[in-house]
Amino acid sequence: MPPLKPGTRVTHTVTGPDGVIWEMTYLGQNGGDPEWRLKGPRGHEHGVWVETAAAVRIIATLAPEAKPEPVDPHPGAPRTHLGFKVPDFVRAAWHSQIAQGWRLGVASAVGNLPDTRPRS
Repeated sequence: MPPLKPGTRVTHTVTGPDGVIWEMTYLGQNGGDPEWRLKGPRGHEHGVWVETAAAVRIIATLAPEAKPEPVDPHPGAPRTHLGFKVPDFVRAAWHSQIAQGWRLGVASAVGNLPDTRPRS
């Protein structure tokens, strides 16, 4: 039997094949087969009367693999500038005059203009 959850008498913790921890709480027996409340990490819950075989099948099911993060179409340009999201058309031409004008406009909006006073 899996280990008990600390502080409980009837809840066991089970680690699935994908490394995710599940809680199985004993609810009683129905005709000789133990019944469980099963709670998983992804909000996957069976609150009432899950038979042992069904609980094992649910826990043994591997979690779907996460989708890979999409490739950044403009890897050389930042996603934000002075706290603002940079539009894709500006990111695509980050080293152009259009991007320089956009950056100047954002700097003007936030009061972060470059100091262009003549120095002596």
